[in-house]
Amino acid sequence: MNSSSPPFSAEQIRMGTPDGHTLDIVTTREGEVVDRRRTIYFDPDETSVSMRLAPLSDAGVLDAEAMEARTTWADLRDHAVYPEETTTVTEETIDTPLGSLACTRYDVASGETTLAYWFAATHPGMPVRSATLSDGVEVEVTTVVAISRTVAEGKS
Repeated sequence: MNSSSPPFSAEQIRMGTPDGHTLDIVTTREGEVVDRRRTIYFDPDETSVSMRLAPLSDAGVLDAEAMEARTTWADLRDHAVYPEETTTVTEETIDTPLGSLACTRYDVASGETTLAYWFAATHPGMPVRSATLSDGVEVEVTTVVAISRTVAEGKS
């Protein structure tokens, strides 16, 4: 089985994810917010990075204890590798909470469901928007709503 080429190399993701790189992410299902979370990348090195994932309140305040994990840059890249025979790749500019972004869109078909991912060239890493479509209708959407830099405790 052949795979599509990922939108970014592991090195591009590493260079675009400095220590403290922070993403605020919102997921909606049928128009209702079902999840708000923050992901902070920290302690990066040449091959890997640690991630802290925490739920956010409606007001954007950390809501509970965070989970932490370590992953490789290659693993982050490989999240965007899809089966070539069911994947369509196009270029598209979309309006997002981050502004208007030129994106590479990956549509991955599976029966009546399509998973769509928009990767912004200016933000190497996870898609700035993803959607689950059923019969062409978006039923769940995940959007990066803010990108910032968090300074770790004890660092200046």
